[in-house]
Amino acid sequence: MRNLLSLPYAIVRLFRASQKKLKITSLRLRGVVVDSTAIIDPAAIFEPSGGAIFIGSKTFVDRGVILRSLGGRIEIGKDCSVNAYSVLYGGGGLKIGNGVRIASHTVIVPSNHVFSDPEQQIKDQGLTLKGIVIEDDVWIGAGAKILDGVTIQKGTVVGAGAVVTKSTEPYAIVAGVPAVVIRYRR
Repeated sequence: MRNLLSLPYAIVRLFRASQKKLKITSLRLRGVVVDSTAIIDPAAIFEPSGGAIFIGSKTFVDRGVILRSLGGRIEIGKDCSVNAYSVLYGGGGLKIGNGVRIASHTVIVPSNHVFSDPEQQIKDQGLTLKGIVIEDDVWIGAGAKILDGVTIQKGTVVGAGAVVTKSTEPYAIVAGVPAVVIRYRR
């Protein structure tokens, strides 16, 4: 009797595994470079949009994640996780190192609107495209926002809900709006 109960579960696992493999195949056909050991949830959304997206080995991209390159590049290293409903843009370039953890509902935007001329509509003033670098061994808490021109250095922890507008120091713990150093891991 026990083997009969585990049979439906085995079928579900096999079906889910085949869905994930099919997702990776469809992404590759659209020009997304995905390592064969990566795990991509079928409900993740990838939009190369005239740019490029690279996913490293053993990296996990969860349900509802949106990756939009917007003509730029998104590079995610090995052994990373991008959790549910996070949004990562690539307009000015987004480079994520190895072993990075990105919690749910995080937004990373490597571009910004220019709005210095009040006589002109913001939509007509262009964008800055400085890019964002997230180095190795970083943890970004739930709901954090990372803005254009920022480098999050190795070993940094970004608190939940933080808005990071300036580059961090290695092994810093930053939190708040705007994010400030609250202490160091070392």
